Amino acid sequence: MTGDVNKSLTTIASGEWSRDPDLTDYRAEWLSDMLVERATCALAAPVYRIGAHVVGAPGYIWFRFWLANGEHILEKYFDDHGRPIGMHARIGMAVPHRGRGFSATNLLLGLWITDDAHVTVLNEVEFEQAVAQGLLSPIEAEHAEQQIREVTMAIAHKRYPPPIVRNLTITMPDEDPA
Repeated sequence: MTGDVNKSLTTIASGEWSRDPDLTDYRAEWLSDMLVERATCALAAPVYRIGAHVVGAPGYIWFRFWLANGEHILEKYFDDHGRPIGMHARIGMAVPHRGRGFSATNLLLGLWITDDAHVTVLNEVEFEQAVAQGLLSPIEAEHAEQQIREVTMAIAHKRYPPPIVRNLTITMPDEDPA
């Protein structure tokens, strides 16, 4: 998964990070109806990018928030010193679930959100190509475009990302305990 991440028509599934050999220290926790996942990039992990942003390398920490019963997926990335890099609102179509996990069809589009709420739409070319080639159905394409509009409006009105994500910080263990 070097290069750009998340650019294929795949399923995004809770728990998938626990099976990725490039990720360690996987944890998952339910907070009411929201699932929060966390993983650390392994020492041998490659560099991961979203657009021009390096979001993964050895020691980087990822969080994934499954919001609104899996309808919205928001990831927040931290570097190996615990500094926030940015957030990725994944655009997907939730799959009906059984039990305590979530999954969604990756609809390619996404939003990169900086700490100061600057927003960049991701993967527009790939999305348009997938629509033109019939890889995405008209319903999936409309759903993706509607989600982009909804999330963008929520960001403009300061309702998204939710405070639990926006305000999340992490503290790294001292690198030099002297």
